[in-house]
Amino acid sequence: MTRMALQDLFQRHREKATGLWKLGQEPSRTIFFEAGDIVFAQSTFPSDRLTHLLVERGKLTQTQLDYALANLRPGISIGKNLIEMGFITQRDLLDVARAQVERVVSGALATPDEMPHFDGRDLDANVVRLPFDTPELLLNGLLGLKDREGLLELLGPLNQVVVLQGRRLMEMTLPADLAKLPPLLDGTHTLLELSRESLAEPLRLGAFALFLREMGWARLHEMPPLDRGALDMALAPEPEALSGPLPEPDLDTVPSLFSTIHAAAKPTTNLEHLSEAFDALPETEPEPLRLDSDFAVETGQAILPTPTSELPEQPEFEMLPAPPEPEAPPLEPEPAVTILPSTLTDPDPMEIPPAPDFTEEPPKRPLTGLLVVVGLLVVVGAVYGWKRLRRPKAPPAPVTTVPPAVTVKAPEPKTPSPEKGAVEPPPAPEAKPTPVPPKEVEIGAKDRADALRKGDIARAVRQGERMVAELPKNQWTLRLEIACQPETLVRAVALFDTASPDLWLLPLSLRDGRGCYQVFYAHFPTKEAAEAAGRKLPAAFRSEGNKPKPFKIGEIVTRL
Repeated sequence: MTRMALQDLFQRHREKATGLWKLGQEPSRTIFFEAGDIVFAQSTFPSDRLTHLLVERGKLTQTQLDYALANLRPGISIGKNLIEMGFITQRDLLDVARAQVERVVSGALATPDEMPHFDGRDLDANVVRLPFDTPELLLNGLLGLKDREGLLELLGPLNQVVVLQGRRLMEMTLPADLAKLPPLLDGTHTLLELSRESLAEPLRLGAFALFLREMGWARLHEMPPLDRGALDMALAPEPEALSGPLPEPDLDTVPSLFSTIHAAAKPTTNLEHLSEAFDALPETEPEPLRLDSDFAVETGQAILPTPTSELPEQPEFEMLPAPPEPEAPPLEPEPAVTILPSTLTDPDPMEIPPAPDFTEEPPKRPLTGLLVVVGLLVVVGAVYGWKRLRRPKAPPAPVTTVPPAVTVKAPEPKTPSPEKGAVEPPPAPEAKPTPVPPKEVEIGAKDRADALRKGDIARAVRQGERMVAELPKNQWTLRLEIACQPETLVRAVALFDTASPDLWLLPLSLRDGRGCYQVFYAHFPTKEAAEAAGRKLPAAFRSEGNKPKPFKIGEIVTRL
């Protein structure tokens, strides 16, 4: 299966052609090109028609469409008719026209095995030209394709790599799942690898690669199959070099364990000559004993003599006499202390009292915070009591005895005179007269017909609302039409032969916020009576596209 229409459509865009591109006979699709850009499209397929899209997108109901088709003004398009009838706005028509072009382009891209025809010529001046981004329009059409087999047949194998040409792709706004692909299109990743790395669906990725190739923005090259084992070996890092063996210890220089233990048992200092010198000391020798030329023994301590050559000579100083000390008062003789022999012996170790513990305990800090709070409370209480004592006491009120027979009349309050500089209160507002209710709205058939004939729509609506409020809710009526223009309402009165047809109006709010009116005819006790009266209406109200519809009074709606 081939897609000649798809490739030819991209070719007209690359060649910047101007003319009419047509696909098929009847039904057919026509796309208008101007300098390679798509500016408009038409289609005779029912699903591509403008009216079908208006109903599909909720811009118009089927009832409104049927009424509009039955009352078209000759010489103007259906879109302009719908705008004049008030069913759609110009913005709605523009949005649906753009959607129609997008649907025609998507349908042309999805058509296989059909060769298009191109008529290269300048477009007429009356051709509508809509602003489109043609690359984005073609990309959205390709991404919407559902034929996986046809797409893969046109694309080729998935082991191809994509190499970008130019920077036109960087100027486009891509969907979220394809926005991360441009930096990866450097010719080192196949389509399957790109799908795994970007987490994009393979069919959408293939459609995107086909778009780049047909636009001339990228080239696709097929990669030869690779030996995965040889590739892994070539890409593996080189192993690190092993370090050399450690040197073996020298057995001759290392002492054995037993020799180390015996060496540790030998004395490190020989003091044998010193012990012999202590043994030879006389018991009553006052002078120090010289052991050799370097050491002397005095009271059991070794003293190293200081050489005289190392000390400088000190000058002799004369000692000044000390100042005379003040004579101290004579001391009283101390009493003699007699030491008993028993006190000279060592005391019994069990009787020695324990040494006192001189460790000073840290002084206990007073509760400073509590004392401060208590002090503040005392001060506040004292100040409050002093103020109470200083406050003058009010004298007791005198008691007035009123005789029971006397009636005391309360004095009338006097209006205080305004002081100087005071703002006078504003005067009380005057009482407004009670508004007179307006005259009741007449709801007779003649009055309602006169209001419609004169174009007084507001009065006609008030008459219809009052009539609905007074009629029983279980009665029936006939809705003749829905009109949004006053001229249509005035023309409805003229269609009747009688001078005072029983017509009445109710408002109707459409979904887009526009206000229209419902034209009703009379009221009947049953639905059968209403349908029988509908068959006697003028021919304009009994046409195929505008048949009267019976409604119960209590079920009439004023909003669609």
